Amino acid sequence: MEGPSEAPEEGPSEAPIEGGSEAEGLESLSDAVPPRELQAVRARGPVTVDGRADDEVWARAPVGSGFLERTPDLGAEPPLETRVRVAYDDAALYVLVEGEVEGPQDLQVRTLRRDSGAIFADDTIAVKIDPHHDRRSGLTFGANVDGAQVDTMVLEDGRISIREWDAVWQVESQIEDDRFVLEYRIPFAVLGLSGRASTTAEGITMGFDVSRDHARRNATYDWRLIVPPRHPVSASAFGTLTGIRDIRPRRALEYTPFVVARTDFGPSFTLDPLRVPNVATGADLRVQAGKASFVEASVLTDFAQVEVDEVQVARDRFPLFFPERRPFFINGLDVFNFGDQRRGQLFFSRRIGLTGGRPIPILGGLKGYGRSGRLSWGVLNVQTMRTLPRASDDLEQREEFESTPPENITVGRLRVQASRRVIVGALAMGKARMAGPREADGHDNFSAGIDGELRSLDGKFRSYAFFAGTWRETPAIADEVDDSGAVVTPGEPAGEEFGTSAHLRSEYQGLFVRPRVEWLWSDERFQAPLGFYRRPGTARQRAELKFAPRPRVMGLRDIVFGPVAAVETEPDYSALLTTAYGGDLQINWAQGWRVQYQVRSLSDRVLEPFELYLIEVEDGTYRGQRHKFEVGSPRRWWLFGNVEYEFRQVFGGVSHSLETELRARLGKHFAIQGKYTQLFGTLGEAGEDFNFGFLNGTVDVAFTRWLHWDTLVRLNLEPGGERLGLQSRVRWRYRQGSDLFVVYRTDQPLGLDAVGETPRQPFHEVTVKLTYYLRALM
Repeated sequence: MEGPSEAPEEGPSEAPIEGGSEAEGLESLSDAVPPRELQAVRARGPVTVDGRADDEVWARAPVGSGFLERTPDLGAEPPLETRVRVAYDDAALYVLVEGEVEGPQDLQVRTLRRDSGAIFADDTIAVKIDPHHDRRSGLTFGANVDGAQVDTMVLEDGRISIREWDAVWQVESQIEDDRFVLEYRIPFAVLGLSGRASTTAEGITMGFDVSRDHARRNATYDWRLIVPPRHPVSASAFGTLTGIRDIRPRRALEYTPFVVARTDFGPSFTLDPLRVPNVATGADLRVQAGKASFVEASVLTDFAQVEVDEVQVARDRFPLFFPERRPFFINGLDVFNFGDQRRGQLFFSRRIGLTGGRPIPILGGLKGYGRSGRLSWGVLNVQTMRTLPRASDDLEQREEFESTPPENITVGRLRVQASRRVIVGALAMGKARMAGPREADGHDNFSAGIDGELRSLDGKFRSYAFFAGTWRETPAIADEVDDSGAVVTPGEPAGEEFGTSAHLRSEYQGLFVRPRVEWLWSDERFQAPLGFYRRPGTARQRAELKFAPRPRVMGLRDIVFGPVAAVETEPDYSALLTTAYGGDLQINWAQGWRVQYQVRSLSDRVLEPFELYLIEVEDGTYRGQRHKFEVGSPRRWWLFGNVEYEFRQVFGGVSHSLETELRARLGKHFAIQGKYTQLFGTLGEAGEDFNFGFLNGTVDVAFTRWLHWDTLVRLNLEPGGERLGLQSRVRWRYRQGSDLFVVYRTDQPLGLDAVGETPRQPFHEVTVKLTYYLRALM
């Protein structure tokens, strides 16, 4: 392969740290990483994306070099050079990355599967873009040197990472004796960019960074160095990309019709969308409605190809958190984000169209989102349909689905970047039942809140707060009567209830010192039916102080340790509910080995009896300790292992948990991984025993970059819920944006129901789904 025909202009570079001690050099990195800027140039003709640097534009494009090592030796100059160039035309951004190698044997590729996190354990390039330069959200377009793709959306400067985000973009690769080349084409429509800003004298400025993973050295190099503990896609740590001017992107209309055929091997056949139809069709539509605004619609929405949830087992009486995986609810999610993920989210999209993890038919959804100057906005409306139970459902499931009426859910969000340091916003949402008895559960409700974020320009200090309120209809309670019809206890008419919640979180992410405090409060009347609150009606305070020295001995990368304290009380602070005091220690080696230890002194006040593993736990105050040990091997090895042991004094007894995770990547076409956890111990005053396990496993076969087959195993041996689940999927991307899915699912009960009376029915289903992606420019 021939390179550029003339020497390109050298872009701004960044020298490695020189002079002074290593500690002084690292301290200077912690204080301020020098800014970096790269200029994009306009292509004069078509750019052929083939992994070859022979298009004329690459001879003119400035070169970004001077990458620095993030791991294992922070701030060092890598032994091999990496160069990046950027070009554009009216429709897309083009990125060319060249990496020097010591020979083809220097490169490692152990996966071809699209959207696999294992790609980052290969020799990989990650192009990171903050399209609107808000220093808060980012998009990652990653590819290994064989061209296997992975894309990720990151929110809140790295706090929230969404691997399920899926975009249509292109990358091709070439490998030579002394280098590899990756060439990207990323449409402006994917980035949500318009031509309006490009007509100004400054043009468009984006946050921009490129990282290279060098598997043989277990190393990562950044064009603009991202200093730990910052997230690898921390937008506030990116450099800048300039020079994009006078683009005239036409508005994109993306239309994806689909057809679905399925069978559960039963004798019945139906087209009724209120049941699970054997044949169905629908469509997804995305149109660029304004300069940087998009509208998405989905009709007869189907999520047959979505990965099943992993098995989780509760360790206490509070609900478990499962992430959103459905594509329609992920695109544009950055603007809808509100609250403290996993603990206090006012809006949680999994509350829509799902009951008990099972899908409820969705008639359609409409979503709009975009930006105009400093304003970001989003609107979501979804209409669900009444659902009918399956033949294989047990009595409890039948009653649950028969009592679920059609609902309409509306969510609106505004956010304003008041300054480079301050963002303020508001969110409002409501759910209205469209039919069914008013006294049933699922009554109308409304929620609203305001939030704000303050952060330093370098992104190290961040403070976030919100205040929210909820309103809901309370169901009527009928009179209690005796056999003669006389009223024993008068009922109550339907009414309404108001609740409030507030949150404050502040943290500083320094290289050596990392304090964090947080507070989450909600009153006893607060309900968030469209959100996720792990424990509403409490006040939770938590503080931690982490220290992270980086000693240059014994191959260490860093040691992270410090105290942690958490207290939960009644919302009026009249009584303690739970306390946890202790400390954390984590030792990380440069080659990827990791050892972790946690200790906690615990106190938990149980207000009402509850059942755990079919054992009754009485109310009262329980005290004890928790110890947790964990050892992990380097994740870039072909065989990765992680072992975790936890001892906990809990609810009048003791609990032991042993978790083992193994992952083997046997070449780039085959991988297998599994995580098995065994729980055993005693609970309650009587010391009743429990002993069971659960398993999450995956087998991946990647025939090519476009055709792969995965099988997911879900085994749950928790008493009363013993099941074996399996999902086997074949995905063939037969053209850009278009897929054929063949999915087999089974759910095999391994015992009776929780009270040991009703045999549970097995479930089998085969689904074939064909999508066809059409894109037009208007």
